[in-house]
Amino acid sequence: MEELISNITKDIISKKELKNLDEQFVKTKLLLFLKKKPILKRKLEENNCNKKSKEYKFVIKEMRKSLREIYGVFITKDYSKKDFILNELKNAKVKTEREQIINKLLSLHQSSKERIPIYSEVYKQIFEITGKPNKILDLGCGLNPLSYHYLGCKPYYIASDMNIKDTDFLKRFFDQEEITGKTISLDLTTNYQALEKYKVDVCFMFKLLDSLETVKRNLSKEIIRKINSNFLVISFSKKTLGGKKVIDERKRSWIYKILNENKVKYQKIEFLNEFFVVGKIE
Repeated sequence: MEELISNITKDIISKKELKNLDEQFVKTKLLLFLKKKPILKRKLEENNCNKKSKEYKFVIKEMRKSLREIYGVFITKDYSKKDFILNELKNAKVKTEREQIINKLLSLHQSSKERIPIYSEVYKQIFEITGKPNKILDLGCGLNPLSYHYLGCKPYYIASDMNIKDTDFLKRFFDQEEITGKTISLDLTTNYQALEKYKVDVCFMFKLLDSLETVKRNLSKEIIRKINSNFLVISFSKKTLGGKKVIDERKRSWIYKILNENKVKYQKIEFLNEFFVVGKIE
């Protein structure tokens, strides 16, 4: 069985958009998937790792689909260049050059790429509501922590994402740029209870909850209940991933219901492609 899991994992991450995923993380997800489908698991074992079998192909397809929804759709084609670009930043001395290189890094992730022209204004408007924070928790952060210099303050920054390769990269960035904070690898689909131990002023969840809801309905509700923060900042894209269709805001009515149930008073901030809900936890 161990060989089977290893082979399936390697085939899953052979897809370009998923190749940056940590192998152990994918294995864990795969084992959970097969645990829920014992008949499928038994047939895979009986087929003796036959890659042409319909069961094998089904697992690959379903796992890739799941991982793409929570990870792959946000990765640009140049994502693998991030280590090279980080080294460029290390050698850059002029402020304007450093800013350009950081923006180049931010462009490697679809969400942070879209925010580059508005980052300063986004944080300005958020902190007008929350006050400038001393400690931030950024969940499902992607490359958003690289926007640290746009914050307009220097808080302790906890960057959290599910993939250890990405959090290791962010740690190198923090160390290199002498940013006070830490990175944690946390899979919110299975281990959101761990959030209780991180007491912060502001918790970012930028374009995170839509993806989590595709994995498990009402997962957002459970996560929000565990967050130990004075303020929540939740964002949603206004358009589909291809950017061709506007998403009906009524489809996000569920988040307001969750916030109201948890007595979170909120305000909304609008930008061209993204809106932010800033909530104070009572």
